Amino acid sequence: MKQVQDEKISIKSSGVPLLDSIMGGGIPAGSMVCCLINPKSMAEVLIFQLSSVGKVLYFTTERKPEHIEQGAKELGFDTKNISFVDIYSKFNHEEKEQQPTTFKKNIYALSYKNAKNDAKLFIESIKLPKDTLWKFEFWTKDKVQEVLGDLCNKIFTKLLKTKEKSNFQFTEINPNNKKFVIDFNDCPECNELSGFNEGICYYHAGLFAGLLSSLLETDMYAYETHCQAAGNKNCRFVVGPGNENEIYFNPASFRKDDEISLFTEHTLKQLESGKQLEASGDYRIMFDNFSFYLDLIENKDKIRRLLNRIHESTSKTHSISYLYVFKDTHRKDIENMIVNKCDVVFDLDVAISGDDISNLLMISKIRGKIAPTKRMKVHIKDRVMLDTSQEVV
Repeated sequence: MKQVQDEKISIKSSGVPLLDSIMGGGIPAGSMVCCLINPKSMAEVLIFQLSSVGKVLYFTTERKPEHIEQGAKELGFDTKNISFVDIYSKFNHEEKEQQPTTFKKNIYALSYKNAKNDAKLFIESIKLPKDTLWKFEFWTKDKVQEVLGDLCNKIFTKLLKTKEKSNFQFTEINPNNKKFVIDFNDCPECNELSGFNEGICYYHAGLFAGLLSSLLETDMYAYETHCQAAGNKNCRFVVGPGNENEIYFNPASFRKDDEISLFTEHTLKQLESGKQLEASGDYRIMFDNFSFYLDLIENKDKIRRLLNRIHESTSKTHSISYLYVFKDTHRKDIENMIVNKCDVVFDLDVAISGDDISNLLMISKIRGKIAPTKRMKVHIKDRVMLDTSQEVV
C-alpha cells in the first residue's frame, strides 16, 4: 500500500532549491505551472534553472535555439538533455513565407514515417503470415473490407493508443489499383475546429498512407477531400499510389495561429507516444514564452484547446510543463483562465524603491496545498537564491 501511495504522490525537483523547499520537496508530477514573470526581473535565469533538470522539451518562440543554448551555457547550465522545438524559425523567420507548405510536409512526412514503421513492428509482433495479402489485386471488395479493414483498424487503434475500435472505414475500394476512400468519424485532429476553407488533417493523411504502404508494400500517398473543420460531416481521405504533390493543401486557407497551435499539439502528441524524446524518463516541457501564443491567437476557445492539450500531455507523461507568461500584459480574463487551469503559479516581479531594485517571488497557487501568503525577496545572478534578510513564510 505504501508503494502505491508514493507512486501516486510522485514529487519532482524544480531545479530551484528554494522552490523545492517551500513546496515540500518539489512539484507533483503531471503539474502544469504558470510562470507569471516581469521581463525586467532577469527571467531567463529562472527559466534556465527550471530547465536544468530532467529531459526537457523546450519550445522557443522569440529566439533561435542556438542563442538560448549559448545563454544557458554562459550561466553555467548543462543543456545536453534539452530538445528544442524551434517555433521561432518555423513561424517568425522570413524564410517561412517563402516556403508556405513546409509545415504541412513536415507533419505529413513525420506521421507517414512513424505509421509505416509502427505498422511493420505490429505485423512482426503478431507474426502475420507473409502471404496474408497475397494476390491482393484479385480480392473482392468484401474480402478487402474483412481482412485488410480489420487489420488496419487494429493497427490504427494501437497507433492512437485508444482502447476502443477506431472510427474509420473503407467506403470505396479498388483492389486492382490499390486505391481507397476512407471515412473517418469524430476525428481528434479537427473535431473542435471550424471555419477552414479546406482540409487540415495532414497528420491522419500521412498516417493512413504510411499504414497502407507498410501492409501492401507499395509507396502510397493520401490527401483529404472532406474535413470536419471545413464543415463536413466527417473527414474523408483518398489513398493510393500517385503523386505526392497531391497531399498538400492550399496554404492561403490556413490561418497562422491555427498552424502554430496544431504544430505545437502534434509535437506534444509525439512526446506522448515516446517519439520526441525517449520512451520513458523524467520530462519537463518549457514554453519560452507562452505569451507568444497569447499574442497570436485571438480566439479564447483556441487558447483553451491548446491549454487542454498541454495539460493532457503533461498528465500522460507524468512530466512538468512550464508556461512563461509576461506579467500584466494580456487580457485579465485570459490570464485568469491560464491561472485557473494551471496547478502551480510562480509570480516573479520587480520592486523599485529609489535606487534599490529588488526581485520578489511568490508562489500564489499550489493545487492541493496552502500557498505561502507572502512574497520573498530573492537575489538573481547566475541562480535564483533567497535573500536571507527576509524570513520565508
